[in-house]
Amino acid sequence: MTHLFFSPHLDDIALSCAGLVGRLVRDGQRVIMATFCTADYEGPFALSPAAEHEHRQWQLGSRPYHYRRAEDKQAADLLGAEALHLGLLDAIYRYDDAGQPLYTGKQFMGGHVHPHDWDAFYPQVIDTVQQVLLAAGEDARMYCPLSIGGHVDHVIVRRAVEQACDPTCVVYYEDYPYAGKDAGALKPYLEQAGSAWHPVLIRLTDEEIERRIAAIACYRSQLFALFSELPGGALAMPAHVRGYIAHVGGERYWQRTIQPS
Repeated sequence: MTHLFFSPHLDDIALSCAGLVGRLVRDGQRVIMATFCTADYEGPFALSPAAEHEHRQWQLGSRPYHYRRAEDKQAADLLGAEALHLGLLDAIYRYDDAGQPLYTGKQFMGGHVHPHDWDAFYPQVIDTVQQVLLAAGEDARMYCPLSIGGHVDHVIVRRAVEQACDPTCVVYYEDYPYAGKDAGALKPYLEQAGSAWHPVLIRLTDEEIERRIAAIACYRSQLFALFSELPGGALAMPAHVRGYIAHVGGERYWQRTIQPS
């Protein structure tokens, strides 16, 4: 069977799912890490303040995605998975028809998707999802983010996957590290009318936990931004990951059933 992990960004699967990905590969399963936002911005507008801020944190120059894709390939190789880069633009590079950035600061967090994104970017994501599903085959098992934290790219990817296929056939993963920053962060993302949610807990071995930490460490350019708000920052990443896994009891996934009206 093919296991298709949909990832908004070049790090989300390692952050949230590396334990399960590694186990599936070792069990002889095919795993694809399909990442949407993987392209450098080519203009014509000047970088938004949000993009300039991220570039300063990443320290990878004006065309950072060559390096970021290489980080993702390294993590995928470590886990034994296939890295599929889908070539769409991150929220920090998207503009309206007048050339104004859709997200100038941290507005891309919190789940407030700009109307222009729904009109212009969302159809691209749906088309991409459908193409990937067609290539993966009818037997593919699909995984997508719950969108905890409300990053607009996570929200859009989740909505597109739910539109493109039966959501009761989707396995949802908890977006780390957002899921670990707030004890109540999970609840709003499981409150969909007419749905019942069921947790699936994957208990990880010590080796699987260390492999997840090693996969996250492949994304060297992202560690500061991801963990700067947590005690100890990026250097404490392994401790934060172990702590969250211990709190949850492993890696926790969610499936939903539709309740009759």
